[in-house]
Amino acid sequence: MSPSNSEEQRLLSPFPWKEKGVFPPLLDEENPPHLNLLKKLNIPYLFDIHCHFFPEVVMKLIWKWFDKVGWAIAYRYAEEERVLRLHKNGFKRFTTLNYAHKPDMAESLNDWIHSHWRNWEGAVPFGTFYPEEGVETYVKKAVEEYGFLGFKLHCEVSKLDLNRKELKQTFRYLESVSIPLVIHTGNAPLPGDFTGISHFLPFMQTYPDLKVIVAHMGAREISEYAELIGSYRNLYLDTTMVFVDFLATGENVDSWLFLLEKYQNRILFGSDFPNIPYNLSHPVMKILEAKISDEAKRKVLWKNAEDLFPIM
Repeated sequence: MSPSNSEEQRLLSPFPWKEKGVFPPLLDEENPPHLNLLKKLNIPYLFDIHCHFFPEVVMKLIWKWFDKVGWAIAYRYAEEERVLRLHKNGFKRFTTLNYAHKPDMAESLNDWIHSHWRNWEGAVPFGTFYPEEGVETYVKKAVEEYGFLGFKLHCEVSKLDLNRKELKQTFRYLESVSIPLVIHTGNAPLPGDFTGISHFLPFMQTYPDLKVIVAHMGAREISEYAELIGSYRNLYLDTTMVFVDFLATGENVDSWLFLLEKYQNRILFGSDFPNIPYNLSHPVMKILEAKISDEAKRKVLWKNAEDLFPIM
């Protein structure tokens, strides 16, 4: 299914929208409206902390799953075209997130990222790992040999318990070298056996200095995750698919927009590109139009991520 044929899919989606039958644009506009606003706010470019790259065969399997649940994919393009779309929308830096859902998968994904990420101008190389024999060895290789700057974990898809003893030394290592983790630990769009604040809190208590970016702001428990920011100096949240018209959580969470101001130093922009049912301009405009300070917008859309991953 091409992106232009996904309009019908959005109409039939079981996931709700803020206004029934009213959708943001699916395709990129010739002149994305957010670009001029970025210039006015002195934001040199956008930094997407939550951007996915998988081998093409795996990406197509992921899209097949999304098709089954009525989730339209706006950027169903070949890899090279997807990178061009990021650049067209002002994203000069973006992560290469992926995740493993079974043993003997994570290391090969890391090898694939290592072989390809330099072809994607602006990419910030991220790896992944899984609770299995040899995990600490290949994580160290990814950091010390490949130069990876972060890792992604998905507690729902991977059925991953962050508190498993097999991962203790790996987390201790990442804590010691200050390598950040983007972790999907919230209960949206679907809960898992090991998602939610009840599993995440003991993890943070065990590794209090670990740099952790909570994907989707921890939805459906945004307030509970936000409250932890005061207790953990290296804890961040990302805005992925939170303040948009597509309600993957099943509820309108705009009442939490004030958190972008309150915790403006600890929240990073994320999109979930390419697997989003609207164009990239939509989530950016939602933040640019929010009733928060210009400085908060600059930090969320660019500066906070830039500080975490400075250009060397």
